[in-house]
Amino acid sequence: MKGRRKGIQIALAVLMIVSAAAALAFTGCGGGGGPDGNETIKIKAGRTYPLLPGYWGAPAANDSAFKWEEAVETVTEGRINIEFYTSETLFKENLAFDAIDAGVAQIGWTIPGYQPEWIPLELVFYLPLDMDSLEMNWQVHWQAYDKYLLPQYEARDMIAVSANGREKYIVFSPYKPINTLEDFEGLTVMTSGKSMEQLISKLGALSITLPWHDCYEALNKGTLDCSALDITLPILFGWHEAGDPGYIIKVGGIGNAMPVWVAKEDLLTRLRPEDAYALIKLTDFWFGILQSKGNDALNHLFWYEVPRLGMELIDWPESEKEKLREMKREVYDWWVDWMEDDYGCGEQAAELLDDVLQWMEDYEPGNTIAFSEDSYPAEQQEELIRAGYVIDEEAWQELVGPDGHWGMDYVYKDDWEPWYEKWWDEQNMEHPWYSAWKERHGK
Repeated sequence: MKGRRKGIQIALAVLMIVSAAAALAFTGCGGGGGPDGNETIKIKAGRTYPLLPGYWGAPAANDSAFKWEEAVETVTEGRINIEFYTSETLFKENLAFDAIDAGVAQIGWTIPGYQPEWIPLELVFYLPLDMDSLEMNWQVHWQAYDKYLLPQYEARDMIAVSANGREKYIVFSPYKPINTLEDFEGLTVMTSGKSMEQLISKLGALSITLPWHDCYEALNKGTLDCSALDITLPILFGWHEAGDPGYIIKVGGIGNAMPVWVAKEDLLTRLRPEDAYALIKLTDFWFGILQSKGNDALNHLFWYEVPRLGMELIDWPESEKEKLREMKREVYDWWVDWMEDDYGCGEQAAELLDDVLQWMEDYEPGNTIAFSEDSYPAEQQEELIRAGYVIDEEAWQELVGPDGHWGMDYVYKDDWEPWYEKWWDEQNMEHPWYSAWKERHGK
C-alpha cells in the first residue's frame, strides 16, 4: 500500500507541475481569450480507452471522436482547436479528476467509481441497477444532475459535460456455466467499485477490481473466473477468445457504470458564450446522445453474435433473478449508509436512489438519430431497421455533410432538455453560426 500511495503522490505532483503550462495553453495563442477574445483556444480532451475499428470492419477513423473534433472546430469557426488523447496518454484513468482540476485536460472522460471522494453521489450509477439501455442511463443521469449532483460538482468548481452510461451487466464466464446464485461460490469475479464488491461478496465470490482493458489477459490466464460488464466487452474486445466456448449469463443485472465527461466550471466564462455552448452541446451530442443510441444499436446486434461465436447463452429463470434482486436491494441500503458514514450525504443519497428508480420506470427515448450506412453491413442494417433504428445516408449527410448542422439542430425532446440548453437560454443571444445555418436552410 505504501508503494502505491507513493506512486499516486508522485503522479499528483507531476500534474501540479504541468498545470501552469496547461493553463497558459488554455488562454490561446497571442494572449487574450475569454468572452471577448477572437484567438484560437486549444482544448485538450482525454479518454482512457483506445480508438478501435468497428466490429464489422468500419475504420477507426469513423470513431465519433473525429466527428466531434470536426464539429466543434466547424461550429466555432476555428476559435477552438481540439487536441484529443486516448489510451491514458494524457492522464491515468484513476487520476482523471485530478488531471482536470490541475488543467492538464480541459475536458476528460472520468470514472467516478474509481475516485468516489470527488462526486460521491455519482456512485448511485455504480449500483447494480437494471438499466435496460445506455440511452436510459444517459437520460436518468441528466435528471439526477439537475436535482442532486450539481451542488457536489459546484463544490469542486466542475461541471458535467456529457455522460456515457452502460446498460445492466451480464456475466461472461469463459469455462464454467453459472446457472444459479450458488454457482458463484468461490469464483473470482471482475468488479468495478465498492457497490459491486458488496454484491459479489454476498454471492460467496471473490471480487477483483480491474480496469476493463486488463480483463482479457486476466481471463485468459485464469486470474479471473468471470467478468461482469455489458455485452459489448466479451464480443468487441475479444474476451470470448479466452473461452471454450464461453458462456454469456443474463442474471437480470449485476452491475452498472456511468463514465462522465467533466470540465472545470470556468470553461463557461473563459470561452465566448457561443463557443462554450457549442463545445458542451456538441460534446454531449457526439459522446452522450449519439454514442448511447449507437451503442444500444450495437448491443442489440451483439446478442445475435453470441451463438455465431460459439458461446452459450444462459438466461436465468425469473425466480433466480428475483433472488438476486433481493441481494441488490440490500446493497442499495448499504450504499445509503456508506454515503452517510463517509460523505455525510445519506439523506440525499436515499432520495436520489428513489428518484433514479422512478426515472427508470418513467423513461421514454428521445428523438431518433439516423445512422450512416457505412457503419453496418447489409444484414445488420436490416436487423436494426426491423428493431426501429434509422439507417439513412441522406439524413446522415445532413448531419455531417459539407453543409451539415453537426448536431446543433438536434433536439432530444420537446418537453425536456439537459442543463446546458437552459444555460444557453439565459445568455439571451442567438448563436451566430447556427443562426446562419438555419437561414440557409429556411428554418
